[in-house]
Amino acid sequence: MLSPLDKIFYPASIAIIGASSKEGSLSYELINNLINYRYNGKIFPVNPKADSVHSIKSYKSIKDVSDDIDLAILMIPRDLVLPAIDDCAAKKIQSVVVITAGFKETGAEGADIEKKLVEKIRKYGMRLVGPNCMGIINTNPAVKLNGTFVLGKPIHGGIGFVSQSGALGAAVLKTVEQNDIGLAQFISIGNKADVSGNTIIEYWWNNDDIKVITVYLESFGDPRKFMELTREITKTKPVIVIKSARTSAGMKAASSHTGALASSDVVVDAFLEQGGVIRVNSTDEMFDLAKAFDRAKLPLGNRVGILTNAGGPAILAVDECANSGLVIPELDKITQDKLRAIAPKEASVYNPVDLLPPADSTMYSEAAKLIIEDENIDSLIIVLGPPLMLDTLEIAGAICESVKNSDKTVTLVLMSQDDIIPKLKEVSPEHPPLYRFPENAARTISKLYNYRLWKESAPGNIIKYDADKSVVKKILLNYRGKSGIYMDFEDVHKIMSAYGLPVVNSAYAESIEMLLKIAPKLKYPVVIKAMGKLLVHKSDLGAVEIDIHTEHELVAAAKRIIANLEKNEILDGLEKFLIQPYVTGGVETILGITTDNKAGKMIMFGLGGIFVEIFKDVNFKLVPIFDNEAEYMINAIRSSAILKGVRGKEPVNIAYIKESLLRLSQLASDFPGFAEIDLNPFVFFSEKEKCSILDARIKI
Repeated sequence: MLSPLDKIFYPASIAIIGASSKEGSLSYELINNLINYRYNGKIFPVNPKADSVHSIKSYKSIKDVSDDIDLAILMIPRDLVLPAIDDCAAKKIQSVVVITAGFKETGAEGADIEKKLVEKIRKYGMRLVGPNCMGIINTNPAVKLNGTFVLGKPIHGGIGFVSQSGALGAAVLKTVEQNDIGLAQFISIGNKADVSGNTIIEYWWNNDDIKVITVYLESFGDPRKFMELTREITKTKPVIVIKSARTSAGMKAASSHTGALASSDVVVDAFLEQGGVIRVNSTDEMFDLAKAFDRAKLPLGNRVGILTNAGGPAILAVDECANSGLVIPELDKITQDKLRAIAPKEASVYNPVDLLPPADSTMYSEAAKLIIEDENIDSLIIVLGPPLMLDTLEIAGAICESVKNSDKTVTLVLMSQDDIIPKLKEVSPEHPPLYRFPENAARTISKLYNYRLWKESAPGNIIKYDADKSVVKKILLNYRGKSGIYMDFEDVHKIMSAYGLPVVNSAYAESIEMLLKIAPKLKYPVVIKAMGKLLVHKSDLGAVEIDIHTEHELVAAAKRIIANLEKNEILDGLEKFLIQPYVTGGVETILGITTDNKAGKMIMFGLGGIFVEIFKDVNFKLVPIFDNEAEYMINAIRSSAILKGVRGKEPVNIAYIKESLLRLSQLASDFPGFAEIDLNPFVFFSEKEKCSILDARIKI
């Protein structure tokens, strides 16, 4: 079945409404690009004041064109856009690109006009790209469409690039040829009034022209949909995203540890990671990786061979491989002997293989073939420094010829030879991805390998546990109509128990006298905490006392808490004391739930305790999480080794951490009215029976 977007990317005819014969105008340049890039369809300029544009007959109105039109590109003043859409509808044009600016990006008046534009599009059943965009490109030889106003002739390849920023798109298009970036399709989506990033990546998912999807976005309209979509797409096609506006600011005012740690950038990382998306920090990094997906095969393993004519670059490659989880194995003895037979006497034939500066095209091509055929090697980085009195292009061409039929991953580094990069495609059209520096090649191979692991990983499952929802529903009736407050600890305790999450044995006392009666029943040593809806970060207020062994210590501890609250001018917030057994040993973790305005519920895991916001060693995921995502969260924190046992300490029960994460995820899914949940510390031991939550909070 044809997609509605086919008429946008594969139009047989295009009308440019607002076509200008004035050289240097945007519409003049767009038509110039259509002609110079040799567009294979019909072009219909529309201009009420011109008889021709670019020597092409012009029409006073789109309604004057007798032919059928697949795509209309609007480049007219903003106030003329809505009537033009009516004319397109009368002409039965179903696809429009509105390059015109001045809509919601300019303020309330523009936003109102954009709203009316969308209403018309919906009414007529059209698809709209833009407004405020720079157009589309399709390099397919059967189409040859450069429908932008940026000069250039993009190289044909397998990369799809969608950009929210027109300026960034323009910058990229001006450098693709120089940097050997092969585009399949490009689209600037501007204000995303109709066609969004999600729309495009879903369209490209089933488009055989696209081998790798690259995305630049400043904002995500529907993060959850993006995650669910990419979780499927990335199992068959890589998706690379550069997301701007990184920030350490919290996504909202949050009083819980979990909420405070969930910055907007952490949220983005979470749903991109969950969707198998590769996030990069720059356009250079994005296209370094994209051209590898386009031109190279995925590594079968993490073993890398390095071939060079200079020692320094090889060392840089080795270091970056080590930092990126790759290994540099020794070559097979037979391979080493064969290399000795062709290399200079002083050359190194282990790994890296250094052929020294005199290496010519024959030596390089034979060595590359030998290394890539070695059973100990999965990928090969070939570094070609500027050779002395030799033809670099000849050497590079010979290398490409020697490895082109290999089923392994090959990258070629041309150092200080930028002029060679655009020329190599003429000598060797099927060349490996090219890089300026060896570190870039090493990082790229690592990400290719990690993508292969993701692609081949088994899909996860949503695990459902027995839970008493009726208990939670009954408790929530007491909070009906209330918002932004923390629940009583007794209620929190019951909710956790209803979902199989173990809160440490606890009791409550409204006075010091009651504390003295309860403590012997719990058995010393004990912990006491001041409780109250206003007392959130108790440690900061001096409202927690631990390791209490006697009645005398208990009375003194309670009086210290009262004095500290009085000093902090919040004594009125003391409603009661909480008393619990003093738990020692184990590993303190934090499990939590927070809410993002767009992404919805998110779950967090990390090392807990009072320093959780200092170390920030946590991982987030959108709820609900799969079982394999729970495992990933545990392993993803930097200090995961502590959970597995270090320096003679016993490992904690990892399986029970996973179960607890899944139970908490289920609770948050079942009851989305919980804005924030903090289980901190949740102490884990090797024995499941000893694991317990020492403090828990739920915010309505």
